Amino acid sequence: MSVPFYKFVYRLGFTPWERLATLPASKQILDLFDSVERGRQPPFGSALELGCGNGSWSVRLAARGWSVTGVDIVPKAVRTAHERAREAGQDVHFIHGDVAALRTANVGSGFQLVLDMGTVHGLTPPQREAVGRDVNAVSAADATLLMYAFAPARRGPLPRGMSWSDIEATYQGWTIVDEIAFDMTGMPDSVKKDDPRWYRLSRNEPSSDGVGLD
Repeated sequence: MSVPFYKFVYRLGFTPWERLATLPASKQILDLFDSVERGRQPPFGSALELGCGNGSWSVRLAARGWSVTGVDIVPKAVRTAHERAREAGQDVHFIHGDVAALRTANVGSGFQLVLDMGTVHGLTPPQREAVGRDVNAVSAADATLLMYAFAPARRGPLPRGMSWSDIEATYQGWTIVDEIAFDMTGMPDSVKKDDPRWYRLSRNEPSSDGVGLD
């Protein structure tokens, strides 16, 4: 999905992905947060959200005890995210920038958690490669990456999706340790056919048997 497309839909206010936090599937991402935090106490460290949009998940992470940076290329989304954080009383660092140029955007480094709620699966292959390089550059050696992605398919201007192998090719040096089918409760049929999934990746962690929590 192109930058003009995102700017256009945010201008219209047509951002259906922002509803995810209100749907039953949101429990799955909260469970993934729990899996990253298990056995630890806040503050948990630094987190980076790729394509933070209106900031709802960045704000949730901050409320849980993370030091959060969110980056998005749409100025209106970033402005709304700042307002959301202010209203929630959370200190979140939102940056107007390109997820395929994180170092240029000066997001910082040493992130223990990277979150992608459906941004990278809509990028072109060269953009994904750039994201992978920069995520490696700004992440801690033992970082976790949580992401949402459609199965690969041609969808016009909508995200083309990513396969398991696409994700591994993008994030070299990372291992997919969980793949979870998306909870379709309350979702339109147009999304159900896209076979969306959650993925949890660990950096430099050997793969284990039995991956998948369907």
